[in-house]
Amino acid sequence: MQPCDACRDLVGKPSSVPPHGDLAVSGVGAVGLPGNMAKVSSRWNCTVCGNWMYQNTAEGYPPNEWAIGERPANWPAK
Repeated sequence: MQPCDACRDLVGKPSSVPPHGDLAVSGVGAVGLPGNMAKVSSRWNCTVCGNWMYQNTAEGYPPNEWAIGERPANWPAK
């Protein structure tokens, strides 16, 4: 799936840059044991191109940057 220009422009930008207007918030990614979880990213789905964007925290990869990636494994298929 080809990213739209707005998604492509976000990749590699600092996570402090706000999401573009066509991204729909779709949850968070976290790691760790219950009671000691660390947020690694906010997950966004683009309503234009369908790509998944990840607004990474310091614990994410790449840290503190926007990244494009696969649909989360625990997300229902369409």
